[in-house]
Amino acid sequence: MKTHIILILFFITFNILANGYNGTVSFTIKEKIIHYNRTNQFNAIGVQCLQDYKREHLSFYRNHCIKKNRKTRCLSKFYGERRFSKKRGAVRPEDGKPLTYLGDELARLGFPVSWMDKMKKTSCVGMALDCLERSFRGTGQDSAWKKIRKFVVLQNDSGGTELQHALQGLGWKVLYWNPAPYSTMEEDMERWDKQEEGWLSKGYHAWRYFTVTTKGTYYYNKIDDATTLVGFEKATPSYLTTIPFWIGTANTGYHVFPGTEENVVEAHSTRDIDSIDNLEFSFFSPLKYGGGPRWTDTEKYRSGMIAVPPGY
Repeated sequence: MKTHIILILFFITFNILANGYNGTVSFTIKEKIIHYNRTNQFNAIGVQCLQDYKREHLSFYRNHCIKKNRKTRCLSKFYGERRFSKKRGAVRPEDGKPLTYLGDELARLGFPVSWMDKMKKTSCVGMALDCLERSFRGTGQDSAWKKIRKFVVLQNDSGGTELQHALQGLGWKVLYWNPAPYSTMEEDMERWDKQEEGWLSKGYHAWRYFTVTTKGTYYYNKIDDATTLVGFEKATPSYLTTIPFWIGTANTGYHVFPGTEENVVEAHSTRDIDSIDNLEFSFFSPLKYGGGPRWTDTEKYRSGMIAVPPGY
């Protein structure tokens, strides 16, 4: 009887949290068991996907270069879908703002316009969804993936926190992350919030930390672990080195970054097409030089959530 009461309370709580999103997502016991039993294969496919992205990106960038005015410029295979489009007159669906026609940008920079056919669109959440889809379909979990895709993409406009919420329903654990030292955490978060007042993306770090520690929630998401990935300062949390494949978000899902062990892989949706950093590869440590996740070289993402597969 006690077990039944706990399960009822869990599902009530989970559904209340989900009410902040459009629609709901749920999985059968069979789907959860299958997902748990196929975790190793699932993770291996996800890791391979990230490695494929890196190899494809770097190979293309090295082999698609031009010289103009004594300067060598190379092209990224991946272009940000929130800035460019292969279709003339295209606009961003979320706000209706016009996108730059990719062919025009290639011509402006001196690249052959025909190279456009070799390029692929990307975004932070787009890459994460692609690798997850490969993992789900590659392990015979099509039904679970269709539910996730419907909830995340069709009902909630590909939101990062929505993605983590859906994965949590399938048995993933969601951890809050924040590198601020415990000794100065409160003042650091207040300083971050002030710095970000003029940023397009804001972390609301102090408020998110307050709800995590007092209510066990971040935005509409339930937090399973609020301590393991907190206060690591400039180190890389040792816990992550044991996780083959994981999905992170920052600033209330504004940025999504899949990872493998201590390594972060980031796709950016607004950078120049001749930037090698359209896809970035770094170690998880946003406060340390060279670490990620990051928005620009000087603007870092400094708190959020990380979802890890069942069993970790």
